[in-house]
Amino acid sequence: MSTALITSGQKSSTGRRRRITTVGALVGVLLAGCGSGPSQVGAAVVVGDRVVPLEQVQHRLQVVLDKESAAQDMQQQGKLGQISSSIVTSEVQHELTAKAAEREGVTVDESKVEELIDSAGGAEAGSRNTIDDASTLRATARDQLLQIALGAKYADKLQITFDYFPVNDRADAVAKAEQIAADPSRMDDFIAEALQDTGGAGQAEKGVVLTSAASPKYAQTELFAVPAGTVLAFQPDQGSGRWLVAHVTDRSTDAAPADDASVEQLTDQVRRLIGLRVVQSLTTDLEIRINPRYGVWDASSVQVVPSEGEMAGYQATVRKTDA
Repeated sequence: MSTALITSGQKSSTGRRRRITTVGALVGVLLAGCGSGPSQVGAAVVVGDRVVPLEQVQHRLQVVLDKESAAQDMQQQGKLGQISSSIVTSEVQHELTAKAAEREGVTVDESKVEELIDSAGGAEAGSRNTIDDASTLRATARDQLLQIALGAKYADKLQITFDYFPVNDRADAVAKAEQIAADPSRMDDFIAEALQDTGGAGQAEKGVVLTSAASPKYAQTELFAVPAGTVLAFQPDQGSGRWLVAHVTDRSTDAAPADDASVEQLTDQVRRLIGLRVVQSLTTDLEIRINPRYGVWDASSVQVVPSEGEMAGYQATVRKTDA
């Protein structure tokens, strides 16, 4: 069994098998930086007006150490920061999900939480090889069901209009996005350059309209999560080496529903990832402050990363120009 997934035997109401995907499995978690100290006394992270104390993160870390031999091996290798950053990520995502669900009036039946945990073999089995224990696994399961519900609610209602062009590497993508943030007219120049480089093969475009129903793949990315007036550099496919720089000029949450049944065919995992981006878009007003010992918050990956230079992408508000 993968340490990143807990596979359930339960089928959802649409016949798909559900999975509890833990934020911080012991394999593949992000590296955490050492940092110079807390941003405020006693806090591991602050999300809006909610403070997660250092003691809470340290307690969860000790629980993982007590139950997982892999964590003990990581301790000997001096890599406990990896687990800690994953715990902080889970705490932030939990707070954002709760706030987004509250604002949208979305709830889940606690019996469904129980069913999901039972289908994973129970709380003890379900939390094996993860940062969760029996108590926190329940919160993880609930959060993921809320994210699925939010994703289902908006899977065919999101629409964005944007300009974009491709870039071959992160440094160039970020540099050009920064220039567009300072001067949005630069987007036209970069699109013209990209079209010239490709012989006008349509690899760059202005005024593209995309809906979540037509492109659930992109609806799982930050492209659909940012407000209008945002420029971003991101990888549509992680690890592909291909970057896009995009300027989102319009975003709506009331697009006409899809005429076909394609949205109904989305798996719960896809709905959850769309839901996580919906959570992100609904909570942009909440300030997230991470204790430097754990790293910084990366809105592109919705996770804690070691430093700004290791963020999965770049986002900035485009400077307004005089009409």
